[in-house]
Amino acid sequence: MTILIAEDDPGTLRLLEKAVRACGHDVSTASDGQQAWDLFTGGDFNFVLTDWQMPVLDGVELCRRIRGAARLSYVYVIMVTSRGGQENFLAGMNAGADDFIIKPIDQREIQVRLRAAERVLNLEKELRDKNQQLEVVNTRLRHLSRLDALMQIGNRLAFEERITEFHQRALRYGDLYSVIMCDVDQFKAYNDSQGHLAGDEVLRCIAGSIQQCLRSSDGAFRYGGEEIVVLLPRQSFREAARVAARLRARVEALQLPRLDAWLSPVVTVSCGVASYPLEGHPALRWEAVVDWADQALYRAKANGRNRVEVAEVCRQAPRIEPTGVRL
Repeated sequence: MTILIAEDDPGTLRLLEKAVRACGHDVSTASDGQQAWDLFTGGDFNFVLTDWQMPVLDGVELCRRIRGAARLSYVYVIMVTSRGGQENFLAGMNAGADDFIIKPIDQREIQVRLRAAERVLNLEKELRDKNQQLEVVNTRLRHLSRLDALMQIGNRLAFEERITEFHQRALRYGDLYSVIMCDVDQFKAYNDSQGHLAGDEVLRCIAGSIQQCLRSSDGAFRYGGEEIVVLLPRQSFREAARVAARLRARVEALQLPRLDAWLSPVVTVSCGVASYPLEGHPALRWEAVVDWADQALYRAKANGRNRVEVAEVCRQAPRIEPTGVRL
């Protein structure tokens, strides 16, 4: 550890430096508070020994600046002073000093204070390291709590958080977003004929295939059962319909066979598309947008499955892009 010493008296500086080196530390020295501050801001010090009275910048102001500096680790400050009395100690503590050494200086006392300070800094580092480890674990847990274990895409919680964010931006700034509701066609019949393990594998394949069709800014989430919902920021319903068409074709191209071939030779999906905002529908809740997409999905299934339908409300309402171009 390198300790920064700020002291304008050469004799006292030599004594402090000798005591610090005797404890096994390196030393960086400054002859006034301003020089010490310049060294501090340009270095990586977490221990400062400073005189109270110095030219240009005194120890009290140096302490205040140190405490105001953005540092990841704690900086331990010992103030060296000839001033005694509780009033002066209180002023130093209020400025940010951790401890005091009263002149005339005793080398053994310096070493005792240094050892005590080392223990404080070691404990602070240990606590900081454990907090960082805990933050890594918490970040991992937050990620897992928003991941669907089967499909390996976002779960319902992750979807609701994301669409809430999109919807708030739409309400505040006029940003648009689109929703695609995807559902595996006649999935119950597939499970009944080929078993739940095969059904789980189909869901994993479909989810992975859908993710590969999306941009990094898009999101795919398991909405429930075999339903997958896709969020597309800054995409109109027409653009979203084209994305949905790619998703549908991509799943069909997987050529996942069905034993119940009288229904369909391969596994397919149907998609419903909706977009927000729409003229004439201000300040809606995001649940209404999902409901629009869901209604379009039901219409896709009613019209023969393995197809994409756009919500009627989107087809009928005038649509204004962020650029002001009306669709």
